[in-house]
Amino acid sequence: MLSQYCFAQSPKPFKTCDKTIHYTVDDWELRKKAGMDLSIPVSNPNYVGGVEELKKFFKANSIDDSIYIFRTFISFVVNCKGQIGNFQIMSDDAGDAQRKKALNQILDIVKKMPRKWKPAISKEGKPIDSYQIIKLTIRGNKIIEVEYK
Repeated sequence: MLSQYCFAQSPKPFKTCDKTIHYTVDDWELRKKAGMDLSIPVSNPNYVGGVEELKKFFKANSIDDSIYIFRTFISFVVNCKGQIGNFQIMSDDAGDAQRKKALNQILDIVKKMPRKWKPAISKEGKPIDSYQIIKLTIRGNKIIEVEYK
């Protein structure tokens, strides 16, 4: 089970609105880690401005030289207030030292992404805490593709 707390950009810890997270976007890898029994929200958490706006942030950021072309998944929580935190690399096998370094740099970039998220919505129409996943494709030192559910 994924933890509920982590430090984001500020010294204050990120906190969910509920003690337990009951929702996750419908993604097999994320559900395996967060819990298959979690519900799927009526509306997933979304980046304000959409994926195209989020792509601009990631394409403007690069990592140190990498010889890899790879795809990675990073999970995080969007709480009922639209705040984000609890970032985790979803890959079980990070590979060699250079790839691990690249993954950690990517995680650092994700942690710095703009904090402009709309929370997930429950079937009752209320904002809720929910796990979200961002999928990034890296070629060399550039993030070339960005997706989320």
